[in-house]
Amino acid sequence: MGRNQSREAENSKNQSTSSPAKDCNSSPVTEQSWMENDFDELTEEGFRRSVITNFSQLKEDVRTNHNEAKNLEKRLDKWLTSINSVEETINDLMELKTMVRELRDECTSFNN
Repeated sequence: MGRNQSREAENSKNQSTSSPAKDCNSSPVTEQSWMENDFDELTEEGFRRSVITNFSQLKEDVRTNHNEAKNLEKRLDKWLTSINSVEETINDLMELKTMVRELRDECTSFNN
């Protein structure tokens, strides 16, 4: 009887540790796991595409904003040049005003 018990124990051990290949491949858990992994890969691929698209759009926006900033900087430089010119003109006019007063004072002193 010891011999038969040993064989029975071995047979039950083999049955519990191995399962038919067909059952593993067709189990809902395995199919679900495969679909989740496939979904993760698609999500990662979609994420990568999204990042590439967003990066390309960001790069284009930076270029556009850079060009707009350059144009605004040129306009600002023109305005600053105009302001400087106006300031110089005002200074020249103030000098002329001072000279005219001095000349008027001279003329008034000659008349007296």
